[in-house]
Amino acid sequence: MKYPWPYGLASLLLCTAAPAFAGDEPLYQAPPAWVQQVDLSKVPQSGGETIVVADSQKRLEAGKVWDYSDIVYRIDSPDTLTAAGTQSTSWIPDKGDLYINRVQIIRDGKVIDVLANGGRFTVLRREQQLEQREINGELTATMPIPGLRVGDLLRVTYTTVQSDQALGQKVQAAQNLPAKPLPVAFARAVISWPKGDAIAWRAGPNAPGTIQPELRGNYEYVEVKLPLDEPKELPDDAPLRFRFPPMLQAGSFASWKDVSGAMAPLFATRDTVKPGSDVAKQVETIEAKAKDPLARAALATRLVQDQVSYLANGLDGGNYIPQSPEETWDKRYGDCKAKSLLLLAMLREMGIEAEAVLVHHSAGDAIPELLPMPADFDHVIVRATIGGKVYWLDGTNSGTRLSSIGEVPAFGYGLPLRPGGADLVKLDQRDLDVPDRVLHLTIDESAGLDLPALFELKTELNGSMGAGVRPIALQTNAKAKDSFIKQFVTATIGDADVLSYALSYDDDQGTARIDAKGLMNSTWQFDRAAASQAIPALPTAGFDFSPDRARAAWKDIPVAVSGPYLFRTEVEVKLPEGGKGYELRGTKAFDGQIAGTTINRESSVAGDELKVDEQAAFHLTEIAPADIPAEKAKAARFNAGHLSLRAPKDAKRAWQFDAAKDGASIKPIEAAYATLVAKDPTNANPYLERAAFRAAILDRAGAMADYDKAIAIAPTTDAYFARSNLFSQLGQQDRALDDVRKAFELAPTTTNALAEAQALADLGRYDESLSLIDTYDDDSENRLAVLQEKAQVLGMAGKAKEGLDVLDELLTERPGDPDILNTLCWHMGVWQLNEDKMLPECTKAVETAGWSPPVLDSRAMAYFRLGRLDDALADYNAALSGAPQLAPTLYMRGIVRTEQGDPAGMEDIRQALRMAPNLAKQYARYGIEAPR
Repeated sequence: MKYPWPYGLASLLLCTAAPAFAGDEPLYQAPPAWVQQVDLSKVPQSGGETIVVADSQKRLEAGKVWDYSDIVYRIDSPDTLTAAGTQSTSWIPDKGDLYINRVQIIRDGKVIDVLANGGRFTVLRREQQLEQREINGELTATMPIPGLRVGDLLRVTYTTVQSDQALGQKVQAAQNLPAKPLPVAFARAVISWPKGDAIAWRAGPNAPGTIQPELRGNYEYVEVKLPLDEPKELPDDAPLRFRFPPMLQAGSFASWKDVSGAMAPLFATRDTVKPGSDVAKQVETIEAKAKDPLARAALATRLVQDQVSYLANGLDGGNYIPQSPEETWDKRYGDCKAKSLLLLAMLREMGIEAEAVLVHHSAGDAIPELLPMPADFDHVIVRATIGGKVYWLDGTNSGTRLSSIGEVPAFGYGLPLRPGGADLVKLDQRDLDVPDRVLHLTIDESAGLDLPALFELKTELNGSMGAGVRPIALQTNAKAKDSFIKQFVTATIGDADVLSYALSYDDDQGTARIDAKGLMNSTWQFDRAAASQAIPALPTAGFDFSPDRARAAWKDIPVAVSGPYLFRTEVEVKLPEGGKGYELRGTKAFDGQIAGTTINRESSVAGDELKVDEQAAFHLTEIAPADIPAEKAKAARFNAGHLSLRAPKDAKRAWQFDAAKDGASIKPIEAAYATLVAKDPTNANPYLERAAFRAAILDRAGAMADYDKAIAIAPTTDAYFARSNLFSQLGQQDRALDDVRKAFELAPTTTNALAEAQALADLGRYDESLSLIDTYDDDSENRLAVLQEKAQVLGMAGKAKEGLDVLDELLTERPGDPDILNTLCWHMGVWQLNEDKMLPECTKAVETAGWSPPVLDSRAMAYFRLGRLDDALADYNAALSGAPQLAPTLYMRGIVRTEQGDPAGMEDIRQALRMAPNLAKQYARYGIEAPR
């Protein structure tokens, strides 16, 4: 029987076996006499409920569980017609029967009996979960409802009756208790049993405490009106026992010991391993390999994990009855019960104390809150005691070796199966002996902090994490491996290109090794004058502990912390310019525990090398309410000391690259790009990436060649615009226009049309440019950009006053808009208009834009036009401190400096023209020429 439990809580059916042959075809008869049927005419309906009735009634009697379900759907739309138009239900025929009680269409108050008119369900014999490696013996009966229409009510009623020979006369049942805002007119959950039967029941956890049993004749009833009141909101990080959805449970098990004792015979191993059998030979082989009991246990677990595939086989013996160890080994497949029984039998043959334990994959700490019954669990593992220490062994896991056998799985609680019975036991966590992941990352940034860097990544993945990589390591498909490595590297260090890699799995050690070399993008972040870099790939990256317990109702709720994981990372970075002036900031060393995470960190900068060694053990635990404030404070202090590297203010930037002096430093990067290009000459991306790199170091000829090749392979809007920018810098405005037009053909947007208008203006074709701009005058979404471009071109065409009128009108429409204020400031400055209003508008723009470098540049132009050179220089210096890549700003600073008699101005001009050779022509339009 499948129980509708949350979080997949559906008994051991997921790792099963199953007969007691009943019907493999549904039977058609009236509902059982004990059912209290709903009179549909008495159900108050508002008309808005998609489900009118949801009635669930269960009866536990004579070792059987009867499950009656009556559902009435309102077919109020074509979507509902599609969803409810085909009905299906499932049952396990070797455990009982399916009875179809009623299929009716109610139309205009009249009942159409679908079954009386010959309607029948069709049985689907295909295993529904075969793709998930599950054969559960379940059959599904399905029926498209003939003649169903929008506006109808559809009533479908069926009953299953099931018994489980593994449980004898014991029974169990459970029913979800959904809460508001469930859209249903009438709903209830009912469980009943004969008066005097030893049936325990529970409505919980987290169900209202007002539910009481009621004696009706000779039967005890527990009835719950649904839906329940909407539950109080709880924090997502609360332990599951606080958040577990309520349910109604009933069963004939008196205690956990009763459940344990009832299930224990299923995992008895006496005489299951015959002398001379294949399993016995495997035991002998293990005993010959190792004398130490722990090593033997590790070998046996590995054998069961690796040599027996997982298949939830529910066809033989009952939902709780596992196949024999010999059968499992002979078939080389089995579910969790079969694998655990095989492992248990082998361990006991070797004289190792061991027992089967029921657990649940996700219910965790909620298990003690449930009514004792086998259906509380969905998995079986083995507990072995060796040298006085407990080991939890899972035959369905993978990667268990001697080094990792001590790991404790995150099941929370387990129920040992013993003939005399046992209580629940807590799976107490302990420190991991072996890291799940060990990562060593070497980065060569010596070419420059804003240039690509060479990296080498060496990774070891152990235990189940390593076993997860084993199928990829054994993969013969090179593309699949390439894709995996790319994803792994990107997830670890960010966007990167892999030049070469090695991927392997050591079966004896249970360790996967991933080594990769390649080229990664710069991870430096620039904030005004400061350049900083977060240390990549650290285990504590993104570490946070900031639970919300501000509400009075939450103050006594602990915080659940996930785990157990153990990660270690070593990072070595070769710094630019010999490391001179580079400074490590934040928490350089740490050794302690924060919110259940033990962190050990050491870091240093010596010469041109940064080293960081960090290990983090994330423990599966809870933080008690009283400890939350202190742990939050510790986490906040740790995060405030974010470990980062700070570059000196005068660190060399890409545009300062000098081929004569610095050529050797970029040879490895050029070689890396050459390798990437050679790997797949038909791929445009390596050409585009190398073109961007070459453009950054002002190798325009090399960049142009790469853009040509990339566009020949795969012409894109971005590639055309990048090449157009290069043409423009080189003064080839006609070719720049041609590329902009090709970009527009690929993406005919307003933004791209305005780029074409600017390119036309750069060629002096102002009438064409303005005509093109005017065609987008009615584009309300892009009105601001269109009119700003129009003002710019009008100024270039000698109609600066008209352009100013356009901007004034815009500012009237959008007073205080920082973007318009900046454009207005710039326009008045370069065209020397309204000098009496120029400075106030520019200052307003600077203040409104938050002292943005481009806006400071605009105000500096105003100061320059007004002859206030000291003020202009101050703004240019401020702008360049925040954005040193602004070539126009550097150019104008050079002009101001030279006018003040400062010889350093010529160097500014020279460097600016290296960065943007078209600057001289551009500023000549404004009547500004640099000295030579």
